[in-house]
Amino acid sequence: MLEPLLLTVAVVTIPFGLYLAFDRKKTDQRVQKRINRHERTRQALQRLSQSEEHWSPNHLRFELRQNYRSIQKLRLAGEWDALPPHVSIGPLQEWRADWDRRERMGLRWVLEPLEIVDVQPVNLQNRPGYEKDFVTVEIETRRRDFVRGAEGCFQEGSGEIGPSPDHIAIELFKEYWTFNRRADGWTLVRTDRTFPENLAFIEDEEPAV
Repeated sequence: MLEPLLLTVAVVTIPFGLYLAFDRKKTDQRVQKRINRHERTRQALQRLSQSEEHWSPNHLRFELRQNYRSIQKLRLAGEWDALPPHVSIGPLQEWRADWDRRERMGLRWVLEPLEIVDVQPVNLQNRPGYEKDFVTVEIETRRRDFVRGAEGCFQEGSGEIGPSPDHIAIELFKEYWTFNRRADGWTLVRTDRTFPENLAFIEDEEPAV
């Protein structure tokens, strides 16, 4: 009676082990591919910055840090008319829909405090003419991310509410924002919560916007 049982365990365990090994291999490949892309981005910035000032790594990081802070400030205040020069229609519509949904519920989205820890270019595309230039940056912030309403402050989906946000931990967040170069600066064209694997990269086809 023991042999059929052992055979059944082996049949179930071995494929599952192979699945785990294959899954780890895929993860390792994705991580390595990402590291390679980041290194290619760093090298490309060094090369491009010699001919075009807007690709200077320090200048780019500073400019997009300022853009992120300005955009989030306008977004949190609901100043939608001021955002179009800095944000394209896609992100703008998504943010406005979230704002309207919360407003109907008597809620206001808050980032408090909002500290920008780092801004790092992780992907870019350079083509003749500004309108073909794209850059994706990894933005790391330290903040409380919550909503405030008549009942108090809480994180959406948490079920834990308090009169102040003190019960909400200050956490590190990473976001990936992709900008398109326009004549007067960079315009946000998409946002991602995880690394945008589906975007085209250096010397590839242009990203979908």
